[in-house]
Amino acid sequence: MSSTETPANQVIVVGGGLAGFSAANSILEHGGSVLLIDKSAFCGGNSSKATSGINGSCTRTQKRLGVKDSNEVFEFDCMKGGSKSPELIKTMVEHSGPSVNWLMDNFDLDLSLLARMGGHSVERTHRGKERFPGMTITYAEMQMAESISKALPDRCKIINKARATELITNKAGDVIGVTYTTHDGESHKVYGPVVLATGGYGADFTKDGLLAKYRPDLLKLSTTN
Repeated sequence: MSSTETPANQVIVVGGGLAGFSAANSILEHGGSVLLIDKSAFCGGNSSKATSGINGSCTRTQKRLGVKDSNEVFEFDCMKGGSKSPELIKTMVEHSGPSVNWLMDNFDLDLSLLARMGGHSVERTHRGKERFPGMTITYAEMQMAESISKALPDRCKIINKARATELITNKAGDVIGVTYTTHDGESHKVYGPVVLATGGYGADFTKDGLLAKYRPDLLKLSTTN
């Protein structure tokens, strides 16, 4: 077990998909340092396979195209389906528009096209002219973080084939770090605030995982997307 020296203002991001790299780039943008770990050999996650687009209300694209939308309407649409948490839905919706604008501003992404997808009452699913918007968005964020990791390795470090195995807590129960295992079987402890961006369990192929328990017929697939 090794304990890694912690850079100033380091935040540990677990998961190298769209959520993980959005967190990493936001942290870097605000002056922090990032250690991002991902269990896979390549980053990208499930989001890189998405083909619809990204949802947001009250975006510049909607205003330019004359689409009348509001956060309240988006919340209402979300509340109509499945299990629902009003507080989480409100948080997601309020940040959705600024997040879409942030992607366009910071990563020079084309999100100029809109579609009305299932469950939505107006056109709010954004994409560009590229065929696979999930891959386009995710890879743009990955490339930004990777370029920073090469130019400023003390600010950003990305480790693949690194599986988080434990959240380190203090006596008060606060999370203060992560234990992770690399492909060579060596275990490491790193300290700092933690962002969990590990997604669901669609890629959990362990024998005692939730996928094996509830949908064993899907274990032979590389992804459930």
